[in-house]
Amino acid sequence: MRAKHLLLAAFTLALGAVACENNVETPATPNEEAKTYTIRLRTNGDVDITHNPLTRFTPDDRDLYGISVYHKPATTGSYECYAYGLFDSLDDVELEVVENYSYSITVLLVDDGKDKVYCDSILVDQNYYLGYDEPFRGRNKYNGSSSNSITKLTNEFTYDSDRYFNSATGYINGLSQSFKAKDGKTYTYPEDVDIYYGYVTNYIPTEDNATLSIYVKRMAFGLKVIVGDYLDNGEITLSTLGHTYTFTPENKVLEKTYSNMNGLGNDNWYSKDDLSQTYKEFSLDFKWTKADKTVVDWKSFKAYLYRLKQTVFTLDYYGEDEVLGTNMFEIHYEDTPIEEGYRNYSYGSEQDDYNW
Repeated sequence: MRAKHLLLAAFTLALGAVACENNVETPATPNEEAKTYTIRLRTNGDVDITHNPLTRFTPDDRDLYGISVYHKPATTGSYECYAYGLFDSLDDVELEVVENYSYSITVLLVDDGKDKVYCDSILVDQNYYLGYDEPFRGRNKYNGSSSNSITKLTNEFTYDSDRYFNSATGYINGLSQSFKAKDGKTYTYPEDVDIYYGYVTNYIPTEDNATLSIYVKRMAFGLKVIVGDYLDNGEITLSTLGHTYTFTPENKVLEKTYSNMNGLGNDNWYSKDDLSQTYKEFSLDFKWTKADKTVVDWKSFKAYLYRLKQTVFTLDYYGEDEVLGTNMFEIHYEDTPIEEGYRNYSYGSEQDDYNW
């Protein structure tokens, strides 16, 4: 009898084991190591286009490219820092990526950056290197330091989730929106500096040694100011875009190009193909100090600037008003795009336009 009970118990356990096997998933075997790919990076877009009166980009070894890379699992999660690097050429730039991951890559190119971005030597692991400041200042963690520093030119990627360019708080914006020039001053609108910006997002690699082209746009706009022949003594000063300029009887024309660092993110010039939508309001403040120290002043004039357009101001002087006893100015304002006329303004003909 005892033998029957033992046999029945063994049979019951066997049935239970079969039932569990039918209702519980078999433990997964350890995942194989994810496959990695090597992709090559290139730029296209505005670097391949001629713009007049603005100039065309010609690559050489004086340029600087700051590249930020972010990744996440292809179907879930949010982007995190993956890699970054500072390069002077894209000829041999290769990026190691992992299958089933989605990537977002930003590129900021400064034409002749080695000659225009503030640079200094930096000690890293007991060796001195040449490093570049904003827009390439970064959380580099050189020598274990957590402070931001200039970034050394490596021409290779650093793979690390906790090291990145200074403003890597979002996978689209990526780089700093300030520019530190050779004179040590920081600008939002650096003059005579050509900056190109672009990104690719939600890129899932599927092929080894593929070439990924990133479309970059030139964040440039132009400004031209013409003062009439009435300026025969003293000087006129212009304050705008964080810069101050002086006009004299011998120097009556100003012509500059600038880059809009805010256009990388806040104004998001990159996302707009219609140039009429890539605008930024700015002000111009003029003051004429004559040789006898009398001052002609008028209220700040506001206008719009547009990507790849040159804004032209003509300052005319109409002498002294016999009734008001004041000097009268008129400002003519015109946006001149690459191919056709855009908008005209006239300012300064009303009494309220002046500071009395």
